[in-house]
Amino acid sequence: MAKGVKTIKFKGPYHPDMTVLGKRVTLLADKEVTFEVNDWLPGTTAEEKKKPVVWIKQTADRQGVIEKKASAVGYKFKIAKKYCGNYYYYIEASLSGKRDSNTTGLYVKGWTEPRIIKSAWCKQRGGEDERQSYVFSYGHIIHLRLDTEGLNGEKVFVDVYKVVEGGKGLKDDKLIFTYYNVDVVDGQINLKIGNTYQWYGIIGKPKAKEEFYVRVKTASGLEVTDGKDKIHARFLRIQNNVVSKGIESSVTNTPTKVGLPDKNTKNTHKCTFRQINVDDNGEHFVVFKEGSTKFKKITSETQLVTSRIHFAFDRAEIRPNERDVLQAILDFLLYNQHLDMTLSGHADDRGTLDYNQGLSERRAQAVKDFFVKGGLLKNRIKTRGYGEVNPAVSGKTEEAYKKNRRVEIDFSYLEYNQAALIYETIGPDAKKNKEITVSVIDRENKGCFRKEKHDKTTIYINETGGKDLRPKKGEKVKQTVFSQQAQFPKNYVLMLAKFLNPFSEIDYKFAFYINSCAYYASKKNATLEVRVYPDIIWIGHFQYNSEDKVMPYYFHEKNFTLEQGISDVLNELKNTTFYKIYRLFPANFIMEQTLLKYIESQAKSYFYGIHTIHNRTVEKSGQELSLVGTQTNLIKQTDYTRFAAAAVIYGFVVIGILVELLMIYLTRGRNIATKLQKFAKMARRADAVLKRMEDAGVELIPPAIAINAGMYYQKQKDGKLGVVYEVNIKADPLIAISFKKEFDLLQLITKTIQDIKGAMYPKDKVAKKKLDLNKENNNNIAEYFKNKGVPEIKGIIEVKGDIMFEHNVKYSLLTNTYSIIDKLKNGIFTAKDEVLLKDQIKFTATVLGSYKYEFEFDPLQTSIQGKLNITIQGSCGSRLRYGVDNKGGKGLFVKKTLYCSGIEGTYLGELKIKNRFTDVFDTSTNKGKPAPFTLIEPFEMPMYEIQLFKP
Repeated sequence: MAKGVKTIKFKGPYHPDMTVLGKRVTLLADKEVTFEVNDWLPGTTAEEKKKPVVWIKQTADRQGVIEKKASAVGYKFKIAKKYCGNYYYYIEASLSGKRDSNTTGLYVKGWTEPRIIKSAWCKQRGGEDERQSYVFSYGHIIHLRLDTEGLNGEKVFVDVYKVVEGGKGLKDDKLIFTYYNVDVVDGQINLKIGNTYQWYGIIGKPKAKEEFYVRVKTASGLEVTDGKDKIHARFLRIQNNVVSKGIESSVTNTPTKVGLPDKNTKNTHKCTFRQINVDDNGEHFVVFKEGSTKFKKITSETQLVTSRIHFAFDRAEIRPNERDVLQAILDFLLYNQHLDMTLSGHADDRGTLDYNQGLSERRAQAVKDFFVKGGLLKNRIKTRGYGEVNPAVSGKTEEAYKKNRRVEIDFSYLEYNQAALIYETIGPDAKKNKEITVSVIDRENKGCFRKEKHDKTTIYINETGGKDLRPKKGEKVKQTVFSQQAQFPKNYVLMLAKFLNPFSEIDYKFAFYINSCAYYASKKNATLEVRVYPDIIWIGHFQYNSEDKVMPYYFHEKNFTLEQGISDVLNELKNTTFYKIYRLFPANFIMEQTLLKYIESQAKSYFYGIHTIHNRTVEKSGQELSLVGTQTNLIKQTDYTRFAAAAVIYGFVVIGILVELLMIYLTRGRNIATKLQKFAKMARRADAVLKRMEDAGVELIPPAIAINAGMYYQKQKDGKLGVVYEVNIKADPLIAISFKKEFDLLQLITKTIQDIKGAMYPKDKVAKKKLDLNKENNNNIAEYFKNKGVPEIKGIIEVKGDIMFEHNVKYSLLTNTYSIIDKLKNGIFTAKDEVLLKDQIKFTATVLGSYKYEFEFDPLQTSIQGKLNITIQGSCGSRLRYGVDNKGGKGLFVKKTLYCSGIEGTYLGELKIKNRFTDVFDTSTNKGKPAPFTLIEPFEMPMYEIQLFKP
């Protein structure tokens, strides 16, 4: 029972009105379609249907194979505009790889609007355009080349015109000659013009220099343009000089390829391998799979091959044992049609010169016939006979005669050299090391044309800095690998800098050489590069707790020894240049006089530690981080980290305190700074400062803050490796405050946030619109009470509330993605790297005395970032933004922004003014309706930044 492909089908865009389904298909230019098997012959088994099918693209007469490709997922095909036209390709699928004499395939062509794209006048076929550098003479043979679209396979008429000087345009230009039935082959017109002396006679009396151009028409009479113009190849220049009176036939030549074959064409070869795997840490990874792996930086180099077959005495028939040699070459060239060949026939020196010449030519022709019958395009094969002239060996022995009766098959092919495959892993140092296994699937070197064939049984290995390649036999080899952390933790400063610098070389490399003709052909280039990264985890802990004990809040719940007390650390901090610059800023000076005093008084409440774990038992990809390994307490090792610890602790406590900014805002910065400076001068002890803060109406509940952070390399589920920054932050509370402050309404409504350094209006269009509408009412209300003789309207602003949160933040440098887990569920995610805390510091405003019933207060900004609706009278809170800056050396950092909703008031009374000319003169600025005004403008203020990893 017959087996194999019965019919094929296609999926993709086509021209229905130019298509006969099941027979002929017309595709859209440059649009890809996929051909698939439609039906199988009844004898085809289920297993055979799963195998790759060989797709064969042939010439229209089905005599020549243009492309041959094996695929299990169909044949992707598109026709470029230059190949569109009347020329049909024949596409079929074969289970055996052989062509079918029946019509099981489809005839396919492409269509696009006919165009002339480019032109050239050349001295020789395939030559350079000479229009700008050379003037021809009559009698010269001239080659016209026109690049086309939509004309492939057509026969066209080429009209040559002479420009008539002084004429009125194209109508006056003279038609010199028409060339009929000019073939368009592979999208090109290549016309050899051998009758230019005939032009001389037609012109009659040529001028010193004449100019010529061409026009092109199809057989149907359509004149072809370049999209606009119907004149092409401007201008051929011929001087009034005759170099030859000979006339040759003008013929169409086939296109000539210039330069090397296409370097990006896939090379199909029997010297190949199908797959490369790496087994690592109990996991299996496929690093190369033929047909699916995308290569980077593909380059190629041309290899020249000479193969020989030999003949019996005085015979030109190919012997059976030589057919295998020819078949191997044929199979290779069918899959690589961009390569040409030359066949050179030879004979021994017995017989006459003429007889041996003919015999050598017949032998070369016999080999050509074999290849053409097998599907090679005959115009790609050149033959020549040398007779007895070039013997392979000298001598009159039978052995010498056998070697000289031969055909030499010379062809070139491209070997492809891809950039090495990269496999990344995490490893310990050389003392502990680990083992990986590299295996190669279906490796073979049959059909290798190299003189020194690729070795299919050996894998060569080299490591960083090594010069020699170490061979290991077998398709599966084991290799010990390790990272460059032998000096760790002694060199931890250098290693930390490498972790934070994305341009540093922190990996240790092992190169595997698995070469073949099809892939990674050059034996000088590695096929697989295994990069081993340090398995170090950097861990930092920072805590503040007023109960003077460590909070049980550790990185991945593993206990670490933390240092208690920061008195010495703070003293070191004060002596740094950083701190001296920092304290020059006004707001920071206030902080120094209040919060730093407070922090110093609570020095024993701070705990910190910096540890590393290396030579770990590394987790599998996608699993929970493993902390099993050698632990080092870096603070016990050196004092280097003490400053970093102090900066983080100080910075984070500072950004947690919102009191300063609230007080600056509500007092417009006038009184509080003076008061606090006086308090600082008066205070001999920190508790005296706290007493003064209480006198000012501020009740500060000490925060409880715990931070732990880690930085490490981790493998994802897809096998890729990247640096992960992880931080866990818990504040319970971050800040709790009770604050009550008297204010003057008339003074407050005329002030803006411009008085507050660093404050910015939020990007809230609704709030901004309200602000603009309320400005006039603000001034009217203030002016009314001023005219009425009311100097001030007293009120009270009361601030109460707390903020607490616990976040787990992970950032992958590989994917540039964040993972933020809000463990207390009190945050709103406004962006991929930003959390808005819901629990707010809330504030209310009331007016005292006789005017208290004429004013109401509501939040001005009713939403923050369009996410958080504010239903209270006013709100102040913070936004935490997590970021990574490796280029700047910051690593993972946290930025904090204070935001305030602002308060909008509504004046409910009527604005009446008594005039001395009348008893009562009423003027209502609010036209009898409640008048909205702005008591406190909404604002945002960037605060501080904590850098959790910085060398």
